[in-house]
Amino acid sequence: MKFLKLVLTATTLTGFAVSAQAQDSGVYVNLGAEAVEFDSYNITGRLGYQLNKNFSIEGQGSFGVADDDILGVDVGVDNSFAAFVRGSVPLSEQFSLFARGGYHFTQFGVEGQGIDESLDVDGLAFGGGAEFMLDDKNGLRADVTFLDSSDNSINGVDFSGTSETYAISYVRKF
Repeated sequence: MKFLKLVLTATTLTGFAVSAQAQDSGVYVNLGAEAVEFDSYNITGRLGYQLNKNFSIEGQGSFGVADDDILGVDVGVDNSFAAFVRGSVPLSEQFSLFARGGYHFTQFGVEGQGIDESLDVDGLAFGGGAEFMLDDKNGLRADVTFLDSSDNSINGVDFSGTSETYAISYVRKF
């Protein structure tokens, strides 16, 4: 239910997007909601540049808005920043599938039961998804991203491995 509220809020906020130039510049932005595997939620923004119909580069920033309660301890993403190369396969004028790979820097917060720490994690990031354009400038995007990390622990609890995120975003092309 929290995820649905975040998606509706993000969609409402992006509904007021301003109109852009008539000619496509290759620049695009995304704004949406992201769920992290352990049930915490983020607001996510992306800024990208479409090099051609099959390749783009994009930067991503996410900020935690709802933490997960695990045995009385709040765990969640404080912030996350990443850069990606994205390969797209257009299946029609409106619909495309994509894969992306890059690198992320993520800070997790852990608070409760005498613990108040943050954990900085970085590593490879990879994933894929689908994009559906409603018209030539506006669309929706759904994706999954895997964040890899190693040798990270708080109070003996190992946070290494791979975490996955699931995002739904509004797309605006300029």
